[in-house]
Amino acid sequence: MPVSKLKNLAILILLLANLALLAMLVPSRLATRQEAEQMRASLSQLCAAQDVALDPDSIPDTASLYALELGEDAEADLRAATALLGQEVLAQDDSTRYQSLYSSADGTCQISRSGAFSAKLQNQPEDSDLSGSAARVLKNMGFTAGKLEDPVRVRAGVYTVTAWQSVLDVPVLSGGLTLTYSNNCLTGIEGVFFTSAGQLTRVSEEVSISAADAVVAFLDARYDLGWVGSAIESVVQGYARSETAAAAAVHLTPVWRLETDTGVFQVNGLTREVTAVLP
Repeated sequence: MPVSKLKNLAILILLLANLALLAMLVPSRLATRQEAEQMRASLSQLCAAQDVALDPDSIPDTASLYALELGEDAEADLRAATALLGQEVLAQDDSTRYQSLYSSADGTCQISRSGAFSAKLQNQPEDSDLSGSAARVLKNMGFTAGKLEDPVRVRAGVYTVTAWQSVLDVPVLSGGLTLTYSNNCLTGIEGVFFTSAGQLTRVSEEVSISAADAVVAFLDARYDLGWVGSAIESVVQGYARSETAAAAAVHLTPVWRLETDTGVFQVNGLTREVTAVLP
């Protein structure tokens, strides 16, 4: 048989094999989608039976998240500092293993392994597009923004833009990072930024509970929490920093955050513990 016909035959066999795999995959995905839709509808009905409103469309898919430990990353700290202070940055003498301090003619920057981040800046370029400026600054710092809020006017000439870090495609719910602009110039940054998010180690084989489990846990605990609301308005999966016995260990725990009509609550994705989130 000629080589050209052999090639055509091989291509035909591969095509038929791909079509066969597709034929098996599509029904499986449809079934999974239908099961998810049924789960959302059932969960909404369960809430309604307890006089709690929950829109099925507000219930997200569940990602497989595990407890994580953040490693040390001096290069990431330096990248964040130089993005703000320029290349001629100096590490201050009072820097420690857990806290890095940098300075230059353009300001100062303080970075903590615990996630605390602050910077006081000067000599920054003027930019009237505050959202665009914030997005560029964060990218240069190595900050993966899962959410960037619109600018908020604080007073005449002063605006803030708040961003929420994303780790493994889910938001870090421990707090946002707020950029302050005065007369369209960046003058300060304050909030939560885990610069070593690129150095992650799984420290648990236990996977996070599902969105349905989180809602049920909240329903079970709502009276003990003193909740007097009538609706769950949003359900978000993410990570939150957890306290550890060792100062050197920084852990992120999978959590679910439920925003209701009368408060915000967080469900630990591993222990199912429900706590109120203070404003």
